[in-house]
Amino acid sequence: MRMFFQWASLSLMLLFLVACQTPSKTIQTTDGETWLTDPSVFAQATSKHAQLTQWRYSAKVGVVTPDSSDQANMVWLYDESDVDSKNNIRLYGPLGIGAIRIEFDERGVQLSDKKGVIHQGSNAEQLLRQIVGWSIPVDALQFWLFSLPQPEQTFKYQLDEQKQLKVLSQFGWRIEYSSYRDYIPGHGQLARKVVATKQVTPQQSVKVTLIAKSWK
Repeated sequence: MRMFFQWASLSLMLLFLVACQTPSKTIQTTDGETWLTDPSVFAQATSKHAQLTQWRYSAKVGVVTPDSSDQANMVWLYDESDVDSKNNIRLYGPLGIGAIRIEFDERGVQLSDKKGVIHQGSNAEQLLRQIVGWSIPVDALQFWLFSLPQPEQTFKYQLDEQKQLKVLSQFGWRIEYSSYRDYIPGHGQLARKVVATKQVTPQQSVKVTLIAKSWK
């Protein structure tokens, strides 16, 4: 009997330790917002995303910074078979900096400005900040556009009444989703409007708005 109680006590202690080590799936922030952190919610969509070898995203883009407000058109081509660059992004239109092209993959990134000068680096976000004065997290954006967090990185999220992603928080950015539509057959609905905001100081922020024109 004594052995039984020792074994039972040990089992309960182990269960308690495991429970303590399991990350909470719901967190309450100091501002009263309730967030979820369960990564299994995105498992199926992440699997489908990994199977996409080619896609084309076209959108209107608005960028508001503490110093400027710009608008542009964006076309993003992703092609796994491209040996030179998997991602090819064109920004053009009434953008204050003129037309630019960004090409990147896991090996690095290069940016061609309106004068045709090519700038190279290892991080698209840093290169944008260096050349045009503002930046968007391009590496993460290729997942955020699909209503997914960037894999293997910390995030939290909120769902709407239809259990679709409403708000995602990652890398200090708050990404809000709305107007879900069927764009890619078999991939589920994607948000037509994506708004990403980041506080750069307590009084100032950067806001990037993307309104999809087409998905292919």
